[in-house]
Amino acid sequence: MEQINYTWLENLANKYGTPFYLMNSCVYENNVTQFVTSLKKYYEKIIVGYSFKTNYVPALCQKALALGCYAEVVSAMEFDLALKIGFSNIIFNGPIKKYDYLTKAFDLGVIINLDSEYEIDYVLEYRKRNPKKLMKVGLRVNIELKDSEGNSVIQNGLRSGRFGFSKQLLPNVIDVLRTNGIVINSIHGHTSSSDRAAINYETIVNYMLMICNEFKLDNIEYFDIGGGFFGAAANGIDVSNKPTYCDYSDIIFKNLLKSNWFNKTKPFLIIEPGASVVSNVFSYVSKVYQLKEMNGKVFVTTDGTVFDVKPTMHKNNLPFKLYSKNNNTNSILCDFVGSTCMEKDVILSDVSMQKPNFGDFVKIDGVGAYTMALTPSFINYVSPIIDISNDNSKLVRRRQVLKDITDLYVF
Repeated sequence: MEQINYTWLENLANKYGTPFYLMNSCVYENNVTQFVTSLKKYYEKIIVGYSFKTNYVPALCQKALALGCYAEVVSAMEFDLALKIGFSNIIFNGPIKKYDYLTKAFDLGVIINLDSEYEIDYVLEYRKRNPKKLMKVGLRVNIELKDSEGNSVIQNGLRSGRFGFSKQLLPNVIDVLRTNGIVINSIHGHTSSSDRAAINYETIVNYMLMICNEFKLDNIEYFDIGGGFFGAAANGIDVSNKPTYCDYSDIIFKNLLKSNWFNKTKPFLIIEPGASVVSNVFSYVSKVYQLKEMNGKVFVTTDGTVFDVKPTMHKNNLPFKLYSKNNNTNSILCDFVGSTCMEKDVILSDVSMQKPNFGDFVKIDGVGAYTMALTPSFINYVSPIIDISNDNSKLVRRRQVLKDITDLYVF
């Protein structure tokens, strides 16, 4: 890959316009490979189910397919996309599985992890229509995550997560499935945490093992611990106190390999990484248009938007770099703001840098997770994506045009 500099960015801007995303699929490949290597140090039967919801850019998903990953999907849209890209190995998760897609999943023989009681009714309906078919389903179990003081560390500080089957529901659910000749071949324990701590996976793994032992789930083929890992991070993000791929692997297998059930059953271990393998794969480049001072505050206005960089509107400044045609030794304290008419469109807050000029570029790193999947057609057209993993840049998503928007509507 060529060295990124002002001239190189200017050439891309002249060709594709600004703003735009940069994608380095080689970084993605390295992240996935490192995670798998850390797990295979202990156990060979590893499956990576790449989380489509985190970033479903087709060129990235094609790379996942080439690496041997499964597609981990949680909706009809993602299911259809996985099939279009060419995945035959699919993990169908999520709280809403409409009957036609559950039927498609059974017909195609993909891994299905049920989440709710209504899905049992759909499964039984399919059984009535296909009485001789060997049917296999998985169960997502609801797991409490707490810190050493007993406080919940569920994502967003929630007291309880809402997904999966509770321990109270499992006896009846398992009995109904078994009575109707339906094999339980997967257990799914994905539980999102606020801290992404490695110790959470000790809780997840041991709870899943307890369920497998207590309910004698001896037909389990897939032991799916889900995602929610930390991992890849852009340069400039402090990772000194964050867990590594090896930290997760160590704690997962410290608990799995001492289990008689696991050593006897020998299921595939599934991980479903998203942010942990894609966060540092993408950057976002926008162009500086003006610098203005208002009531003692300096604003640098770009043609990008915060909705393209961090649509969840978190307050953290991501790593950035200014690329200027002319070196300027004067530095300023400023906010980088976007092109929308929203006051909250603040991309970088209170950052110090050399004084920018019209036509300079600012590159924001670490925008690979959820950003593109959540970016709306709000005020501006959706930005293009350029793969720069090879010497020649390649457009993998063009800029949105008006027809893309109006074709959805009936006039």
